[in-house]
Amino acid sequence: MSLSIGGVQVQGVIARVVEDNKQIAEQALNEIINRHKDDPAHNIKEIQQPSPFSQFLDIKI
Repeated sequence: MSLSIGGVQVQGVIARVVEDNKQIAEQALNEIINRHKDDPAHNIKEIQQPSPFSQFLDIKI
């Protein structure tokens, strides 16, 4: 397996690890994107949750 870095073909174990990790990362990102596309209400629920830091930001005017 080879990988192109800056137009130079790199072969070997490192190239294979980099390529495998790239595929795993792409798959994870696609799963996250699809989950949020399929359930947009989930995003709203996450946004509406209070922040755990909100107790430190209780500013009274």
